[in-house]
Amino acid sequence: MKKSLKKIIMVVLTFAMMFAMTVPAYAKEAFKIPVKENATIYSSKTMENRRCYNPDERIAYIGKRKVAVRSSNTKVATVKIKDNAIWATPKKAGTTTITVKTGQETYKCTFTVYKYVNPVSSAKVGKLTIKGTAFKKNAIYNLRYSKYKNKSIAFKFNLKKGWKLRGGISYARSNWGVAKMSPNGSKIKVAGGSGFLAVALAENIKTGQRERIHIYFK
Repeated sequence: MKKSLKKIIMVVLTFAMMFAMTVPAYAKEAFKIPVKENATIYSSKTMENRRCYNPDERIAYIGKRKVAVRSSNTKVATVKIKDNAIWATPKKAGTTTITVKTGQETYKCTFTVYKYVNPVSSAKVGKLTIKGTAFKKNAIYNLRYSKYKNKSIAFKFNLKKGWKLRGGISYARSNWGVAKMSPNGSKIKVAGGSGFLAVALAENIKTGQRERIHIYFK
């Protein structure tokens, strides 16, 4: 009897764990409209690589809520609902107010669109030093994957005065849906084929402007 009871308990626990693992991460995400948000207008060369750069900026997750959204200045940014979230598409530098209405509640977000500013003083990929001027116009730097294939190398970004690194270096293989994080200056294994990338998210301490700087392995 005791053995049978133990088996039943184990089966129940197993199914409970399986169910918990199948619940998508966003299901637990809270509904919250930020007071301020920003995005950057990048060069056409930077935007060529859509694996690295999405023209839309995610404002907030809304789940199954019925909401109405609008931008006060569509010349600066338009706004839409897609994949259970609110997204803004930057058009030109400037500021607009994004209004979100759900039920009896109204939320407002000041959305600022910046022109790209290079935050990088220099970067190191293994023994290679990349001058900051390499990121003057474009927020992406390409390297040959074949040269670094299956090698564990250090990635380090040195930022200009007035900028700080948010988190560490995020990286992902071409077939990963979610990136992983590693401390700035640590070693990361370049693997998984062409399309491997490493990303630094820089933030201006004064204005809050954020720039995503990519090292892309072609």
